[in-house]
Amino acid sequence: MKSILKNIAILRGVNHVCIYQEGKEPVSNFPESFNESMMLSHGLIDQVFSALKAIDKSHNEIYFSIGDKFLVAYLLDETCIALLLTEKKINFPLLNMGIKSATMKVRRIIKDEARKNIAQQVAAPIQQVNVEQVEAVSGDVELQAMLEKLSEILKQYLGPAAVFVFEDDVVKWRRTYVQSRENLPHLVEIIKKELDPNTEQAGFLQQAQVVIGVSIA
Repeated sequence: MKSILKNIAILRGVNHVCIYQEGKEPVSNFPESFNESMMLSHGLIDQVFSALKAIDKSHNEIYFSIGDKFLVAYLLDETCIALLLTEKKINFPLLNMGIKSATMKVRRIIKDEARKNIAQQVAAPIQQVNVEQVEAVSGDVELQAMLEKLSEILKQYLGPAAVFVFEDDVVKWRRTYVQSRENLPHLVEIIKKELDPNTEQAGFLQQAQVVIGVSIA
């Protein structure tokens, strides 16, 4: 959750973030003096979301005006709420894109935690096979370095939002292709679609080709 909080906090116009997940300690970058107020706010907002759900309403965000700031609550998952203190002139389309990506990541984390709980109940040899498979995928240091370089290139065009866009595109890539250096051109093609075809795609492709060492049509 700390990495998710960090990615939200770097968005322009976001001052502070606090993420509450049921059964866990909150993750926050609010000053200590705000903690009690944030806990009270979280309790009230949780009740509001629960009440909305009870009447079959699907609202997943609430805005409160506080002086020259907004206190914004997002329901990332049924068991997870994010509270943001933002500027009033914040770019909400960019913020919503970041929250959408954070929501997907939170749900993946919660699903992974559920899978781990189930895995603890299965035989040890099966667990060992799963661990080895994960290590085999993540152990390619050169591949990881290339992914990091592609992410940095994308930041030149999308700024802080590139973090969320890149994560989503890597997920799409992994769903269709084996995670390998040979399949990186397919990832580049997925990322390319996020950029303006007239002003950004050519420059991105030129830099990406240098990183992966393969010419892309």
